[in-house]
Amino acid sequence: MNPEQAKDRAKALLNVIETMYEIKIVNLEAVIEAILEKTLDENKILTICTALNSWVARNGAVKSEVEIPMEVLNRLTEKILYTDN
Repeated sequence: MNPEQAKDRAKALLNVIETMYEIKIVNLEAVIEAILEKTLDENKILTICTALNSWVARNGAVKSEVEIPMEVLNRLTEKILYTDN
């Protein structure tokens, strides 16, 4: 994917999380940028956002605004991108 397509994909997936849990990810743009710094691969972006969905379900779905910690995002992406499947 080119960078613009990857950004649109990540944003759409994160918007689904916001809609599902009726929350606002307050650092949405920073999360998108951090994902795109690590990968432009559509499947990896989907996997990262799916992992973030699980994290939000466990940690932030009861609030109206959620900030995804960068250390959480970095830990998830490291496992996803650098673990042999």
